[in-house]
Amino acid sequence: MPPADPLPAPVLIVAPHMDDEVLACGGTIARLSDKSQVFVAYATDGAQPYRPVIPWRDATSPELARVRVSEARAALATLGVHPEQLFFLDLPDGQLRRHHALLSRRLLAIVDEVRPASILIPFRYDRHPDHLAVNRAVMAMLSARLLQAQIFEYFVYYRWRMLPRRDIRAYLDPSALVSVDIGAVAQRKRAALDCFTSQTTHFYPWQDRPILSLASLDEVCRNAELFLRYDPQRPGAAVLTRARAWIRLVHELEPRAKRSKDRVMAIIRRGVSRYGRSAG
Repeated sequence: MPPADPLPAPVLIVAPHMDDEVLACGGTIARLSDKSQVFVAYATDGAQPYRPVIPWRDATSPELARVRVSEARAALATLGVHPEQLFFLDLPDGQLRRHHALLSRRLLAIVDEVRPASILIPFRYDRHPDHLAVNRAVMAMLSARLLQAQIFEYFVYYRWRMLPRRDIRAYLDPSALVSVDIGAVAQRKRAALDCFTSQTTHFYPWQDRPILSLASLDEVCRNAELFLRYDPQRPGAAVLTRARAWIRLVHELEPRAKRSKDRVMAIIRRGVSRYGRSAG
């Protein structure tokens, strides 16, 4: 393939939430020469990215879903993708696994419309349940021979603290990975990410930090984007080159541990901040 087109087009990116597509694929989108051949399907309404620290005191806004749609349109426009090439399925954020059949039907309708040569989906060992639901829905469609496209898995949550090498991608066969150099378009990717103010700023006064940190934004704009080319001969854990049993265990344990830690630390910081104001 020519350097400007790292993946076969038309390209359909299935994003569980608004921002996943730019975090993992923004540079690749920017590099594709014909933006009219780029399509994005957002599976959820994006309304529940936040978990209030103290539910009976803190709350999100009912307008957040509308805000996130607006952010996605602005971000993709920054990358050169027309709003008419975006599909919003509006399924409940955080509950995709309960809507498998509906998600599959809506995705299949989009596939029939755009006839993609490449479909990009979250990695099979992603840690967010909505991301896993998207992967499984597309994989089920592929198994049922409803898809003709090449499947590429992208990486959003690839940093795992409980892995010795910290990066799940280091446990995959390098020959199965497609690396896309985004150096020439890194600034465009960053400009697109900056459109997601609900994720990159203290959007609510009770937040102790943004969902997307400055360090994480710098990292995804500095490094190449990696994609796992799906091989039917290497399903599930067969794609891992080492530590399969440990990775499968950590995949279950680490997200739970992180949620508990984040909640405890947020409550502690809230208490320290309140004590400091009282003492002042």
